[in-house]
Amino acid sequence: MRCFNHQDVQAIGTCKACHKGLCPECANDLGHGLACAGKHEEVVETYNAIIQRNARVYSAAPKNILIAPIFYLFMGLIFVYFGYKDDSMTGLPFIMGVGFIVFSIVIFVRNYSLFKSNSKN
Repeated sequence: MRCFNHQDVQAIGTCKACHKGLCPECANDLGHGLACAGKHEEVVETYNAIIQRNARVYSAAPKNILIAPIFYLFMGLIFVYFGYKDDSMTGLPFIMGVGFIVFSIVIFVRNYSLFKSNSKN
């Protein structure tokens, strides 16, 4: 591959923003990617900041797989209790409680399978 600006010079890499081939004279190495010197440094720095923030958020996500299921289970148990207490297991509170409990199980299984399969990669 040749440099986009200097067709007679071999490129050492591509700009992370525009993906054009760059020679040593045109490239600015920002540590986590090359940028067109004087043109795309700010864009590439923004890309790198976004990637770093996303990596931090994604690494914290598996620790939080129980928060939503526990909340839905708690709400389900409350609704089931009040529905059962009123002796109407076919009433709206009881049915909503069962729905919340089923939903909590579905959310837990989905979160567990999603984050356990991604942690192996």
